Amino acid sequence: MPRYTRPPNTSLFVRNVRDTTRPEDLQCEFGRYGPIVDVHIPLDFYTRCPRGFAYLQFEAVCDAEDALYNLNKTNFTCNTCIHCHC
Repeated sequence: MPRYTRPPNTSLFVRNVRDTTRPEDLQCEFGRYGPIVDVHIPLDFYTRCPRGFAYLQFEAVCDAEDALYNLNKTNFTCNTCIHCHC
């Protein structure tokens, strides 16, 4: 039974991503919970700077749920707090 009452999803939305965070950094941190298909950090259209959030897609729903459960509201890269949502 899933830990949360929502439809199964392999994607995570991560808030409070610093401007200096690279996709490889997120893949390294979240990859501990399973294989990651894609990491996307959207850029502002005009400034070309990161917008402060990212999307991660796992191969399996259970891996995404494990990452959400274990990394939600945790510190990552010097006082940045990760908030994960599906």
